[in-house]
Amino acid sequence: MQPKLHPILSLTLVLTLFTGCSDDPLVRHKRKTDFFDGVPDLPPLAQLCKDNMDDLFNTYYQDRLAEASASSIEEKKVVTAGSSHPPFADKNCQGCHNFKKTNLLIAPADQLCEICHIDFVKNKGDFIHGPIAVRDCLACHLPHESKNKALLRESVSGICNKCHQEKRLALEMHNAVKEHNMECVNCHDAHGGSRQYFLK
Repeated sequence: MQPKLHPILSLTLVLTLFTGCSDDPLVRHKRKTDFFDGVPDLPPLAQLCKDNMDDLFNTYYQDRLAEASASSIEEKKVVTAGSSHPPFADKNCQGCHNFKKTNLLIAPADQLCEICHIDFVKNKGDFIHGPIAVRDCLACHLPHESKNKALLRESVSGICNKCHQEKRLALEMHNAVKEHNMECVNCHDAHGGSRQYFLK
């Protein structure tokens, strides 16, 4: 005769298995709603982060805030100094241009940057920002010189807003980040990366 589990012990094991094996409140909530009706909704994202991820959040954003402070100081210097593309600064027009060709470029526009920036797209990871994927570097960068750093068409704060007008998925978190004067690039890689949404 095989021993039988007591019904209360069985229920406890099932509940532990489906609700208690994860530290992640989102996973726990999902498991509960899979098996039970009437499970209360999760609190708002800001409250959830505060209650469950405060240390993790602060550790992650402490570095990002330090970067943001350094960037804002750097940004002030660069606005005055601007940036120049090295071939242009060296007056090496033939580095990119062939004046005997009708398009005046030594390669098609969508291949030109990769003559010097070798394997740039390949090294960006699994998730590639749209303009990079189609090799449209000039969507964000100027080819010769700029009043902004990295030859950007707009300031670091403004360049992303040029295209990204959509409502943010984690709106409360983005608003909190903005209040700390952080830039999009403090958390996202503008070109691509190995994580979704190009998170660093």
